[in-house]
This record gives sequence, structure tokens and C-alpha cells, in this order.
Amino acid sequence: MRIIIGLILGVLLGLSEAKEINSDQVKVAYVYNFLKHTTWQNEAKFTEYNLLVVSKNDNLKNMFSMLSSRKLLNDKKIKVYFYDGTKLPANLQAIYTDSENGALYEKFFREYESQNVLLISDEYKDKQKVMINLIRNGDMIAFEINKPNIINRSLQISPDLILLGGTEIDVAKLYKSSQNELKEQKETVVELNRKIKEKNGELAEKIAAIEIQKKGLIEQQSKIDAQNRIIAQQLQSINDQQNTIASQQTEVDTILKNIEVQKEKLQNEEKKIAEKEDVFKYLLKSHDEKQAAITQAKEELEQLNTQIARQKKNLVEKEGVISTQKGVIAILLVLFGVIAVLIRYVVKQNALLNALSQTDHLTGLYNRRVLLDRMENEIQKFTRYGTPFSMLFIDVDHFKTINDSYGHDKGDRVLKLIASLMNQHTRDTDVCVRWGGEEFMILAANTDLDKSLKLAENFRELVEAFDFHLDANVTISIGVAAIEPGQNKDELIKNADNALYMAKESGRNCVCY
Repeated sequence: MRIIIGLILGVLLGLSEAKEINSDQVKVAYVYNFLKHTTWQNEAKFTEYNLLVVSKNDNLKNMFSMLSSRKLLNDKKIKVYFYDGTKLPANLQAIYTDSENGALYEKFFREYESQNVLLISDEYKDKQKVMINLIRNGDMIAFEINKPNIINRSLQISPDLILLGGTEIDVAKLYKSSQNELKEQKETVVELNRKIKEKNGELAEKIAAIEIQKKGLIEQQSKIDAQNRIIAQQLQSINDQQNTIASQQTEVDTILKNIEVQKEKLQNEEKKIAEKEDVFKYLLKSHDEKQAAITQAKEELEQLNTQIARQKKNLVEKEGVISTQKGVIAILLVLFGVIAVLIRYVVKQNALLNALSQTDHLTGLYNRRVLLDRMENEIQKFTRYGTPFSMLFIDVDHFKTINDSYGHDKGDRVLKLIASLMNQHTRDTDVCVRWGGEEFMILAANTDLDKSLKLAENFRELVEAFDFHLDANVTISIGVAAIEPGQNKDELIKNADNALYMAKESGRNCVCY
């Protein structure tokens, strides 16, 4: 009993702003406690509790509004709706119907008979349809509970509330008790204010000391913030470097794949060269055999000449023999001609093998080996005489897209046309090389950085304007590097490669150095 009366008194003190406690306040307090001692299914999932109030009593409605704004239920808001005869709100947890709306209580009882809703009535006469019913007797207000109706709706009521069913509250006595408690609270508040004033003085001194410490902490925080900014910049720089390394690693992987492809092609070429070397050896063997035959023929010819000298006096008799010897001589002359043809063929095959070992089979440009040998010569000239030279590292932009869109035969045709443009628009002293895949190099002899940049830009514009008979334009990116004192060929190539990477990062179709 003390628990319920205490809870009701607390609610009344929270709601009351008037000088007396009336029956409406007690009813609102009762409703709040009924909600507080009720458990619904899936209550943990509720975001708020919805209460429908059916009453035309403005004072009662104002008190329910105060309850909604000042009280929580299980740390969740109580949202109060007032019935106006229109559509009912969804997801109701409870309905309170005052004594003037008994017919509506009957309607709600039927409508929510199978739903998880608590019905609270006020002096409702049909006890069989009561769930929780308020009863008034003069200044005394009590309540009664019909537990089966509550259980049928899958609701649970606290045993404390069920045991206290029928307990009456004297409103006048409750008001007097609340006034006494208010008086005691005021005296307590005055004493607390005095103590607070004393504490405020102490706090003022502590606050002053704290302000000094705060100022020092702010200065320290400023220093920490400055350090944090420096650290953040360093971390950003590290992240950028890591991204650059990852990008370079990707390019290295691509280069390694290209190297493997080129290695396989080179092995095939070496196999072809080995086959041609076998042919060459066979031709040399044939040549040696023919040479032996020629030597033997010469010896026979000398013998025939001796015989001819001996038989000059008897030409008539030896005419048949002489005729035969002339036929032999004719055969020997034919053999000499065949041998001469074979020698020319061997020389030509030698030249062809040499060219194959120095050129790219697709474009006809020089290969890497020729470029590296020529670079060694140019570096020696630069070291000895100061003669400059530059490297142009060229890459066809989005070449994979060209292959994927138009096929590898079209891609090969683009590479051949670019190689042809290189041959047409460079000097005889320059070395044009297919470096691998869609990458080319130009060694510009006796050319400094300014001239090589101009050469690169002219060639870039030439390729961009050239009609490759594709739907999209073909463009190139070029990295330029000039020889510097103390550099070797690997460092120069690396500088040109870095410049090409910059050109790609700058959006492609441009020249960087």
C-alpha cells in the first residue's frame, strides 16, 4: 500500500500546479501506475507507449498532456492521443475511458478483444467487461481488477497491483499529506540553498585555479594539435608514397608479364634462327662438297690440257676426244655458276640472320640489343667529347582498349603505322626501337633536352592528327630524358621511364621530362 500511495503522491506532486489535489489528478496518477505495473508482449521493441484518452473533460485532458511531457515509462516516452471520433491511432498500448463515455468503452472492449491493449474504465457498470475499473465513493477513489480479461489479452499485471485491488484513496487526506511534504521539501530546499551558497564560494576559488590550469592545458592542447597536424601531414605523405609504390608495383608486374611474353617470342625466334643455322650449315657442307668437285675438275682439266698438247699433231684423229672434253668444260662452267649462286645465297642468308637478330619482327624497328649497344657508344662520345644525346620513351595510350575493341590485328596495324611514322620523321643518325608491347624508344643523337622536347611534341602531334582508320583517335604519351654527367644507360632509361609515368599521371597525350 505504501508503495502505490508513494508512487501516486509522486505523480500528483509532479502534475499539480494548483493549490489543491482534485479527483482528476488522482485518476491520472492511477492510470500512470496501472501502466507502470503492466507488461506487454514484445515490450522491449516499443519505441514509445501510446495511450488513447476518451474524455471531454478539458482539465483531465490537460493533466494527461502534463503526464506525457513530464513522465517516462521504462525510459520511454508516453504519447497521449485524445479521441475525436475519427480514425484510431495504430499500435495502442492502453485506452482510458471516463464515466461519460461508457458506450465507447463497450465499443473498444469488442474491437480490441483479441489485441494486446489494456482497457481502463471509470465507474463502468458491466463488471464482466471490466479490465481495470475506477470506483468513486465521495472523496474516496478505489479500483477493481478483472484478471481473466487481462490475461486473455496476453497482458501481465504486477502482483503488487492485484493484491491492492479495491484500496481506496482519500483525496482530501492525500492533499494534506502532500502539503506537509511540500513544506518539508521547502525547508530542505532553504537549507540546501544555504549549503549551496557556501559551496559556491569554495567552487569559485577552485574554478579560478581550474581556469589557470585550463589556460595551461589550452596551451598544451595547442602544441598537441600542432604536433597532430604535423603527424597527419606525415601520415598523408606516407599514404601517398604507399599509393605510388603500389602503382609502381602494378606497372612492374605488367612489365614482367610483357617480358615473359617477349621472352617466349624470343625463344621462338631463337628456335627459327637455330633452324636457319642448320640450313646454313647444310649449305656450307654442300659448298665444301662442290668446292672439292671443282678442285677435282680443275685437276682433270689440267690432265686434259696435257693430253690436248700431246695430241695437237693428230687433231683429226682426236677430234672426237676434243669434242668430249669441250662438253666436260661446259659442265664445269655450269658448276662454277651454280657455286657462285650458292655463295651469294649464303651471304644473303647471313645478312638476313644478322638483321633478324637486330630488328623487331612486327614493326621492323631495331630491338633492345641494338639500342643498348648504341647507348654505350653515345655515352662514350658524351664522356670523351661532351656530345649530348637524349632518350624518348613512347607509350601508346589505352592500347589494351584498342586491342579489346578492334582486335589484335588492328592493334598490330597501329603499332606498324607508328613505327613507320618514326622512321619517316627521324634522322638517319637517330635509333628507333620497339622496346616491348606498345612501348617504343628513340635515341636522338647529338640532341640536347630542349631539342628533344621539341622533337617529342612534334611527334606527339603527328600521331594525334594521323588517321589510323579507327573510330577513336590514337594518342601517345612521351617521357624525355637527356644524358647527364656520370649517368649510365640504366639510369638514363629509368629517368625516361619516370618521365613517361608522369605523362600518364598527367592525363596522357602529353610530353614530360
